[in-house]
Amino acid sequence: MVKSEVAKLLAVLAAAYSKFEVNDIKLQLWYEMLSDISYEAAQCAVKKYICERSFPPSIADIREAVADIYDGDNVKDAGAAWGEVVKCIRDYGMYRFDEALLNMSEKTAMVVKQISWSEICLCENLSVIRGQFMKMYEILEKRERGDKLMPQGVREQIKRVAMKRNDDEAKLIG
Repeated sequence: MVKSEVAKLLAVLAAAYSKFEVNDIKLQLWYEMLSDISYEAAQCAVKKYICERSFPPSIADIREAVADIYDGDNVKDAGAAWGEVVKCIRDYGMYRFDEALLNMSEKTAMVVKQISWSEICLCENLSVIRGQFMKMYEILEKRERGDKLMPQGVREQIKRVAMKRNDDEAKLIG
């Protein structure tokens, strides 16, 4: 999205919310933080936000609304993911793990691998494993969602800072 399109979005927000003030600094910041999003997606997100909320949005609110638009109905909650696991236990049992994996969503399979398929299948108290699975799934979902909400440039900057810190620590130890 280009700066003039961000200016249009801010003008719409200012018209919708009397306390939403636009200035050059705000325009620059919003441009930096939203430039990786298409104008069409941001425009939809702003309209969606205006329809749902009575107070002005933050940049994070708009990025979250965009993520909701992009995700659509593809987001599966932890309960639905656990349902996949139970179905695969029933359909494939402990010894056909590779086939079971092919019939799970990628995120569900990641959590199953972390816990261990045999541990899940052999567990006598499946409600304990269910609780662990759901907590792990929600953590993974939250991490992925956070990555989606973060602008690419900011993600890259975070990686550079983290790598520099690791290098600095290695120099101190070495």
